[in-house]
Amino acid sequence: MSLRSNPGLELANAFGVFVQMQDADLSEQLHFYAPFAFIPKAVSGLGVFISSLVLLGWTFDVPILQSILPGQPQMVPLTAVNFILASVSLGMLKSRAVVSGLCALVVHVIALLIIGEYIGRFDLGFDKIIFSHQLASGDQSFPGRPSPHTAIDLLFIGSALLLSRTKGNAYRVAQRLALIAALIASMALVGYIYDVAFLYSISVHTGMALHTALIFIALSLGILFIHPEQQLMSFVLSDTAGGMMVRRLLPASIAIPIVAGGLIIFGARAGLYDMAFAVPLCVVASILVLTTIIWRNAIALHRSDGKRRQAEEALRDAYNDLEQRVEERTLQLSRVNENLQTEISKHKESEAARLELLRRLVTAQEEERRRISRELHDQTGQQLTALLLGLKTLNNSTGNGSTSLHKNLLQLQKLTERLVEEAHHLAWELRPAALDDLGLETALSNYVEKWSERNSISLDFHSGLNKLRLPAPVETAVFRIVQEALTNVLKHAEATRVSVMLEYRYDELLVIVEDNGRGFQPEASLKVKEPGGLGLVGINERVALVCGKLNIESEPGCGTTLAIRIPASASVPQKAFAYELAPHFLSR
Repeated sequence: MSLRSNPGLELANAFGVFVQMQDADLSEQLHFYAPFAFIPKAVSGLGVFISSLVLLGWTFDVPILQSILPGQPQMVPLTAVNFILASVSLGMLKSRAVVSGLCALVVHVIALLIIGEYIGRFDLGFDKIIFSHQLASGDQSFPGRPSPHTAIDLLFIGSALLLSRTKGNAYRVAQRLALIAALIASMALVGYIYDVAFLYSISVHTGMALHTALIFIALSLGILFIHPEQQLMSFVLSDTAGGMMVRRLLPASIAIPIVAGGLIIFGARAGLYDMAFAVPLCVVASILVLTTIIWRNAIALHRSDGKRRQAEEALRDAYNDLEQRVEERTLQLSRVNENLQTEISKHKESEAARLELLRRLVTAQEEERRRISRELHDQTGQQLTALLLGLKTLNNSTGNGSTSLHKNLLQLQKLTERLVEEAHHLAWELRPAALDDLGLETALSNYVEKWSERNSISLDFHSGLNKLRLPAPVETAVFRIVQEALTNVLKHAEATRVSVMLEYRYDELLVIVEDNGRGFQPEASLKVKEPGGLGLVGINERVALVCGKLNIESEPGCGTTLAIRIPASASVPQKAFAYELAPHFLSR
């Protein structure tokens, strides 16, 4: 039974797609925030540039560079120097943190000293260190000293730069300090637009210059964008409904009332209408503009909410469809699993039946070998022995007879002796009696000794059984395995030296047959059954019948080693009789 799709594979693919989507989202976020990282550097360059122009204005006495609007407060040299330090700190915040921190600390300390001068009503004189001649020529009460709201803004900016060196709660505080500094500077900017001197100056010569307010707003903006993916700006720049609303409403809510109010007041001062009409006109205009903006934002949010609901419904349908498909695939998989379990059970049963049939076949074969061996030993052997004795008696009784008769009797006697030897060897090959009577160790010892004599091949036999007896099926299987292995050595290996070893440890029998023959490829030989014998396939099946393990190590030209491990429990044998040392009577 085959499936068109695999649920497990589908889930794995879905997980892979999810991981890819997460990586894609992270890459997309990094790509989205990348352009905003340029804002602090741009603000840093702008601050250094404008402050340098102000210092040039003081150097060459250019009033328009000192104060953009004639008759309005000037940017004093100390303020310009602080702006340069703050701009350098902002620009080097990520590249050179030590230099950035030192610059921010200097701005912070100078701001504290200025505020201390105002509160303590004393003059430290450090604000007139540079351009002292130009400052002395003016009629200011505190020549060269920044205004109080300028000093407070410098304090907030310096503190924010110091806190922006790390992320987390410290950067959250830095963003709020930057917003407060921007608010103070915005009040000064509104004072310039509405011509309300109280908002940007204390006196004619002590106040926040127009370009000072603009630089403060720019520095605050740069601080907000140092880490755009963190805290406040991550919310403002997000694609959520809140982020969209802030981006659409906040700039308009700030800019439109200021601009509209400024235009209306400008018209009233120009004589187009009186102030009594200007105030309600400003209120109505603000209401209309803000209502329009809010209405458009509500429409956009309504459309976004509709798309979100559609996406949720589509996602819910896809989820339900996926659940149904997973349930169907799981059901099909369970059915396939049941079929596989049934097939496996049948295969195990058939394999067990095959092994049982093979075990019975081997048992029947061994019983038949034992029966034939005993018949050769008890009947044929005895008859041949009797014939041999008769021939010897006849030969002795015809000692005075003809020479030709005596010669024929000798030939018959030799022929009978060869028949006796062949019958003995055949019975020994079929089933050595020592295997049943004396055990595996003695039977193998006799067998390998005679095999070595008959085939003129040197053979070393080592046994660690120490006369222990193993279960009969195990002894029979090991004897046949060694017998077949030696037959393969004789037929194929062309070896000059063979080693057979038996070791019994921890209820496990280890059998090793090793030769120095020409070797072979075990993988190929295990697939081919040799004609006329069991071969390696037969050895492997015999090993499997006794729950053993076969390991073959061989390479062409490097000999062969067969290692068989068979679990078996040994027992101490009963007292053996003299058969172990006595020669077989058929060998006489």
